[in-house]
Amino acid sequence: MYYIGFDLGSSSVKAALIEASTGKSLGVVQEPKEEMGMYAQKNGGKGMKNKTVFFKTKLTLYLTLLLLVLSIQNSNSQTFCIQAGSDQIAGVQNGFRYELWNQNSQGTACMTLGNGALFSGEWSGILNYLSRRGLSYNQTQEHQDIGEFFATYNCDYNPSSASGNSYLSIYGWTVSPLIEYYVIEDWRNWIPSMASGSSLKGTITVNGSTYDIYENTRTNQPSIIGTATFQQYFSIRRDVRNSGTINISDHFDKWESLGMDLGKLHEVSFVVEGYQSSGNFEFTDLDVYTNTLGTNESKLPKHLNVYPNPTSDKLYIQNSLQVNKIGIIDIAGRTVLEFNKANNLKSIDVSNLTNGVYFLKTDLGSQLKFIKK
Repeated sequence: MYYIGFDLGSSSVKAALIEASTGKSLGVVQEPKEEMGMYAQKNGGKGMKNKTVFFKTKLTLYLTLLLLVLSIQNSNSQTFCIQAGSDQIAGVQNGFRYELWNQNSQGTACMTLGNGALFSGEWSGILNYLSRRGLSYNQTQEHQDIGEFFATYNCDYNPSSASGNSYLSIYGWTVSPLIEYYVIEDWRNWIPSMASGSSLKGTITVNGSTYDIYENTRTNQPSIIGTATFQQYFSIRRDVRNSGTINISDHFDKWESLGMDLGKLHEVSFVVEGYQSSGNFEFTDLDVYTNTLGTNESKLPKHLNVYPNPTSDKLYIQNSLQVNKIGIIDIAGRTVLEFNKANNLKSIDVSNLTNGVYFLKTDLGSQLKFIKK
């Protein structure tokens, strides 16, 4: 996200493009380059020359700013397309793993990387297309050894419904055992529950909807270790959506409670998948992250409660002990809000916080997790 700041002088206009996340000035323009001369009206004249110069100045300034924004956006993006003879492109950029896979290099399959975890893509005439970004692991740790996994997202998702199918989903693999897993948020035409041999294992209600849980066996199919036989796990959202927060670890825990064991993590990603279909998509908001602060949900303080959770604006506090200080901590351990003499504090406005996971912490050592959505 960027901000534009203006300095309107008497004879010139300056504008600066500011990166919101860092406050860094990315470029400054001034029009005209030199200070404008002053033109006095004569005999009741309308001063048209001065107005014309100022109009041209504004027009030049707007066009210059537009070119500046476009150049910065282009410098932060990179587009990949699968070429004949290769079906996979993968790497890491901005700390997030990316992968584009197009089975048999068939048709058109592209993805564009943006700032942070953002990406977009398009596909047509393909057999099987997967475009994904997220967190990469070295297959030595299970999910509970790393932390709790979450994602926040907003996706302009446009698969064609004319043929084939598509998913918008959390996606990943584990090894030992080899598992391919999905938390499907939206889909077109077909979902794994329709597959012959799929088994309904149970349900989970989380993040505002019920997800149906299925397991399926894939025999001699492509995988991260080559052609193999492996299990697939699916949580399929009943009320489809294109934006929100996903408590990924809640699905991991539920699957394992149903005997659907996971192994050592290879990745936790967001994927757009297409099968014998066409479409395009663009993530305008995306973060896949983990909480490693070690909050133990089984030892929540009985004297402290917050609600609603998740919340989008007000976070209300119920507290039965004397508290002098309350802080709001992000998942990186930074204090983003702090309140002294907080014993009578009943609510906190969190509307200006970025969507994600936070912790409310008191000077008594109590800590509660909440989600800003």
